Amino acid sequence: MPFWKQPPPEEKQRRLLEQQEAEASKQSLEAGGLPNKARKRLSEEMEAGHPLFTSDLSARELLLTRQQGYQPLSQVMGSSIYHVGWQFARRYSWDTWAEELSTVSQAHQHAAQLALGRLEQEAALLRAHGVIGVRFTQREYEWGSKMIEYTAIGTAIRLPNTPLGSRPFLSDLSGQEFWTLLQAGYFPVGVVTGYCSYYVSLGSRMTRQLNGWWGMGGSNQEIVAFAQALYTARHLAMSRAHSMGQSLNGLGIVGIHITNDRKVIEYEQESSSGKWLDLFLHFSVVGTAIVALQKEHTIPRPKPTLTLTDLRPGRFGQNRELTVGATAFNREEL
Repeated sequence: MPFWKQPPPEEKQRRLLEQQEAEASKQSLEAGGLPNKARKRLSEEMEAGHPLFTSDLSARELLLTRQQGYQPLSQVMGSSIYHVGWQFARRYSWDTWAEELSTVSQAHQHAAQLALGRLEQEAALLRAHGVIGVRFTQREYEWGSKMIEYTAIGTAIRLPNTPLGSRPFLSDLSGQEFWTLLQAGYFPVGVVTGYCSYYVSLGSRMTRQLNGWWGMGGSNQEIVAFAQALYTARHLAMSRAHSMGQSLNGLGIVGIHITNDRKVIEYEQESSSGKWLDLFLHFSVVGTAIVALQKEHTIPRPKPTLTLTDLRPGRFGQNRELTVGATAFNREEL
């Protein structure tokens, strides 16, 4: 570039600072931390004293949370876009074989923990006691078959005039469930995850028997290898979630969400007449680990209610829900 078109010193300084900030953010992300812009935004919120909080809680969730004395601070997020390493699975074997795709399992587990860890870091920077209503999602990209993304979004809350714990708690329970949990004498401590990717091949011999007119092909028959793979994948995923709950000193895990993705793969080899039938399984477990606030506590007796829906359209065409205490009816009427 000619010297007469060189940017002014102020522009050079600005670009240098941007490069330094980008490099510092990269190093922070590589260490499992937050980018500098996220830290700056949260610091500005703290300095301003949260004049306007942001939240993804519904109106009912917000009111129940406030009833417990908690103050919403800000919507917080943690995310990780992860490249899944390659692992050979197709074997063209004669006999049935099965194994866990440990590279894929570990990729999902690590990406999920990076997202949850960054969510926790944002809450800690806000000096929040915890994050409730965590929406934990996973997606894949059509343009990147080896790319996965985990994102956790929730609302950071604080209990005024109460010392902070060693780390903010995370909970994927709704605001109503969080309120009910506290009423029963329990408290969330963290979101736990467990993942397992499993691959099983029937082998050419079993595949031929299933596709043949005689033998297994002509009768109803459970594919035992596939059923066993499902149970094994579930056991491994649940065990990993259980281990995370134990590491948090949890009493139990509630609100468990289970996802079971399956794909049957049928293929053949051009150099031979062999055919193969394989099954790929991905089992995921997400839940909230809880502890008891007191060793001995009495769970309040639930108050039964009868919920009715008014089908008459309102002013704007909407329906409304009518909740009537069950005590208003006698047992015969119910």
